Amino acid sequence: MSSLSVYSKKTTLHLVLLVGALLIAYTKILQADFISWDDLDYVFNIRDCQRGLHLKMLPLWFSRHYLGNYQPLPILTYALDHVLGGTAPFVYHLQSLLWHAGTVVLVFLFFSRIQENKWLAFFIALFFAIHPVQTESVAWISARNKSMNAFFCFLSMHVYLTYVFTNKNSLLIWVTVFGLMAYLCKATALSLPFTLFAVDIWLKRPLNKIKIYLEKIPLILVGIPIALVTLLAQKEVHFLQHHNSFGWDNIVFASLALVKYVYHLLLPLQLSVIYPFPPELSIIHWLCLLPAIAFIMLILFSFKNDWHVLCGGLLFFLVNLLPVLQLVQFGEQLMADRYLYIAGIGIWFPFFYFLFQKFERIGNHIVIGISTTVALFFIFLSIQRNNIWLNNIQFWTSVVEDYPKSAIAHYSLGAAYMNEKQYEKANEHMIWAIFVEPGNFKAWRNKSVLHLRQGETREALQAIQKSIQLRSSAKSYFTRALIYYRIKKFDLALMDLNQVITRQKCNARAYCLRAECEEHLKDTLTALNDFNLAIRYDSKEALYLQKRGILLAKQGKSELALKDLNAALARNPNNGELYYLKALLLFQMGKSPCSDLTMATQYGCVEADVARSKICK
Repeated sequence: MSSLSVYSKKTTLHLVLLVGALLIAYTKILQADFISWDDLDYVFNIRDCQRGLHLKMLPLWFSRHYLGNYQPLPILTYALDHVLGGTAPFVYHLQSLLWHAGTVVLVFLFFSRIQENKWLAFFIALFFAIHPVQTESVAWISARNKSMNAFFCFLSMHVYLTYVFTNKNSLLIWVTVFGLMAYLCKATALSLPFTLFAVDIWLKRPLNKIKIYLEKIPLILVGIPIALVTLLAQKEVHFLQHHNSFGWDNIVFASLALVKYVYHLLLPLQLSVIYPFPPELSIIHWLCLLPAIAFIMLILFSFKNDWHVLCGGLLFFLVNLLPVLQLVQFGEQLMADRYLYIAGIGIWFPFFYFLFQKFERIGNHIVIGISTTVALFFIFLSIQRNNIWLNNIQFWTSVVEDYPKSAIAHYSLGAAYMNEKQYEKANEHMIWAIFVEPGNFKAWRNKSVLHLRQGETREALQAIQKSIQLRSSAKSYFTRALIYYRIKKFDLALMDLNQVITRQKCNARAYCLRAECEEHLKDTLTALNDFNLAIRYDSKEALYLQKRGILLAKQGKSELALKDLNAALARNPNNGELYYLKALLLFQMGKSPCSDLTMATQYGCVEADVARSKICK
């Protein structure tokens, strides 16, 4: 048997084992629901994801940012999910799992090319595939951008290897193309040019040659506009305005995060969905400066002593974490498991390299046995962590258990209970959130929504006023507008809705509610125009067509009204109220309403049953 055939069979065996381990670790995820933490926004609230896969959508996806992120390629995949499965979470989770599987294969093949020991490449890819810290990137639909950007980064790195081995300059074009695709998934991929320096070190390339630096310039140049767009997007949603100054706190936070990231890779027993900033810095936090400095010194020392695998690995780890180490603080979290998605490889390569080196004389079977045992333990932990992602209540309960003093955990768990109509439990967690952090505007907004759901408009208004005092947002203005609408203060509702539309020009719900306010204020022409805009920005929502149809009927435009009601029924064919409204319109037009009254009755409309008994004898 030829050596090539043996190599091919071994590669196939390793790939089968990798995919099998991955499926064992993550199959449960396919049963998971959407999570309120961004998933609902990407799936339900970004209308560009629900308009299908059309060429006309490409300019929109590539010219807009969503939720503070510029990531057109992931948005395109969410649109594909919607085409294939509508709002069924299975389809979304399946595609996320496929991206992860594809990246696992690329990781294995990459290290197979730079190392003769295929078992070493196998275990790097295996730990990348099934380590518990990866659960967040795989199970969280909104984190798909991590596996996608890793996929394209490793495609770029594969082409880069071929370029180094063959010295064909034309291949740098494809290095840049795949790098750009990684950038279009997530701006954190902008570390790719510096990641390639780690690859250069692994390949023992001389870093004193200008050519090595020139090779990365195209990647840096195409990344500049992506970086600028991302900064503008995050500034627009106030993502970078939590902290305004740079000082020693930033350095301590970055050091603390770096130490914790290494610890979580080596001993993943205290993982969490969120890791809040410490309320205050203690001596323990300041002491984290020492291992962080030692980490940097180890990179320099290993470089000086030509420890290529260790130096390249630590550099790989650091450059992929650097954008999210909170040196420039953002968001409400110190760190996140998903940020280790690519970076962890920088630890696993030198770890397994030295492990196989240590036991080389005795035989690989000892390393294989130990590593397999640890991998099985990691698979067990990953399966356990999958449970957290199955639904909102389990998700946020886990966070509350990990961080009982976290406001975001309590108000989010409260929202999960509220959506399940468990209002007493919801209120308990809303109160806790405000007690823990009285200045959290989101906690006050969620409390307002809870009061509104229970018909407590006075308490709802008080809570939302407090939220807006702390920080204004489109969601807060919309919530207050809804309260004003409920208490019939339509002029005040209009003012708030104008604020919403100023900030979110494509917010269909805001246009619809504004139209209803204008209709109550007898401004029917403006109301009709706003209903038109609501339908323009969300043509699939039956309610907007229903509302416009009712207004047209009041204006005596019966044929147009009937057209709207039929269109609404096409979108929501199980709505008894719609059939009843259509029946009333037909009766008014002198046409038989009986078939629609029958349908309305079948779908539980009591008024339709009464009308049918009188009209359809």
